[in-house]
Amino acid sequence: MYEPRLIGTWRSNARKTSREIAVRRDIPASKKSKLERLFGKLELRYTRTHCHARSGNFVSITRDTVVARDSSSVAIVSDSPIAGKQIWHIHFEGDYYWICLGSGRMREFFKRLK
Repeated sequence: MYEPRLIGTWRSNARKTSREIAVRRDIPASKKSKLERLFGKLELRYTRTHCHARSGNFVSITRDTVVARDSSSVAIVSDSPIAGKQIWHIHFEGDYYWICLGSGRMREFFKRLK
């Protein structure tokens, strides 16, 4: 099984992700600006079986397997040589998707590149 909505290239969206960070009351203002600078650099290219990640000089390729999907999301198991197997739940919203980060209290947004 694969997910056609995911196929293509996506880039982390700093603007939408920064809005998520801005409303957080549990993150001190001094740390918010540092955290916001991390986003907007990661580019992901999905094929039927792999995800190619690039951020600056860092490049990684993981094998991805779609394990479930519904009308607004997909669940994949990503098998990375560095991180091992991880489950990602990707939620689609138009030309964007988002994933939960860390303990799930913050979202990172990605925008489809044309």
